[in-house]
Amino acid sequence: MNNGLYWFEHDLRLADNLPLQQTIAQIDQLHCIYIFNAADFSTTKKKGAGQFNQRHMGQHRYRFIRQALDDLQSQLHTFGQQLHIYYGEPLDIIEQLNTQFNFTHIGKHFHTGVYERNLISALKIQYPNKTIINTNSYTLYDIDDLPMSIENLPDVFSPFRRKVEKFCEARLPDNALPVSFPPVVVAEQNMPDELPAIQVCDKKLLAKNETVQRLIGGELKAKEQMHHYTYGTQALSEYKETRNGLEGWEFSSKLSPWLAAGCISPRQVAAAITEYEAQHGANDSTYWLFFELLWREFFQWQQLKHGKALYHRNGIQQKSPRGFHNKKVFEDWVNGDTAYPIINACMRQLKYTGFMSNRGRQLVASCFIHELGLDWQYGAAYFEEALIDFDPASNWGNWQYLAGVGSDPRGCRQFNLNKQTQTYDPHGEFIGYWADYAPST
Repeated sequence: MNNGLYWFEHDLRLADNLPLQQTIAQIDQLHCIYIFNAADFSTTKKKGAGQFNQRHMGQHRYRFIRQALDDLQSQLHTFGQQLHIYYGEPLDIIEQLNTQFNFTHIGKHFHTGVYERNLISALKIQYPNKTIINTNSYTLYDIDDLPMSIENLPDVFSPFRRKVEKFCEARLPDNALPVSFPPVVVAEQNMPDELPAIQVCDKKLLAKNETVQRLIGGELKAKEQMHHYTYGTQALSEYKETRNGLEGWEFSSKLSPWLAAGCISPRQVAAAITEYEAQHGANDSTYWLFFELLWREFFQWQQLKHGKALYHRNGIQQKSPRGFHNKKVFEDWVNGDTAYPIINACMRQLKYTGFMSNRGRQLVASCFIHELGLDWQYGAAYFEEALIDFDPASNWGNWQYLAGVGSDPRGCRQFNLNKQTQTYDPHGEFIGYWADYAPST
């Protein structure tokens, strides 16, 4: 009898999940798991955000993922399956489970991250006689679809985009749910689920802030938001004009948290855009959301190409950046207590909600590097902890871009904060909205 283990991680959905489908097709019994790595909640680890005294996972993303797992558990129950959630060191947990179940197959989705690829390599070494399923539903394109080798991947976005748009078609998603699941493999003994407590949102903010109210994890919520932004409001048709907003729900798609957790796939989003265009017409705005998916795609393959260099101080350009760490100045930036009102509002928004707009991220990163003269890696590490939609490739790639050591051919862009404030918050509404959350309060 084939016993299968399926390890959910950045693919918290049942639809358009090729490795899950392939695992199901090859086994007689199945044990579905999600693992919270205990090291992700510590500031003392020697890799990732922990090097900079930040946690890999902060309270907002943890809450969002727990919500997504509740949704996934509910869906699995309808198929007679169960999601087992564990907390600890992943490879140790896999070994303990394998001792109980003697798996013949282990399924886990493909990911371009250094840590994630190292996990797959470790599984293959540790279990050479097991079938390891590691297929891709994580990116728009498969590696074989790209019109260049990974080694020859452009390090600048525009040539990458032009080649991909000319030679590639986004793979169509498989939106059908699995017909059935194998039965749950019976446990000989239980492993305790010792999960960190979920921190409740600020009640005052929850009562008035639509973003906090609506950012709820799960595949069903992701589908609802995709429909809301397209057919529900037709806001997609105005995306290019509204995308630089700072506060509110309708100015952007808000899909990035669900994409980062894998509650929806980029292929599902691309297909939804195409379907919407067929019914309501294509314009610059509908294209621009696909354009943002291409930015995500670019950074994913950059991560595969450059590996650890995407996280190094000198970046993929191997160029010495400006900036040094100053604990007091850094903490003032984190808490929204700088000399720049627009930066303070953005940073308080991030601290209390886990969300910040794309425009806000550019402004606070530019301020961090140029006005405050800080080491960009500490900013990237704080974003890693604080953001609900943290994605390793997009986060660290964008910070390198703005620090002048990454994929930006112009290098080290600086925004005029006064001009940006006049353009995007001319009446001070956004700054005033977050004034109640000043550090003194």
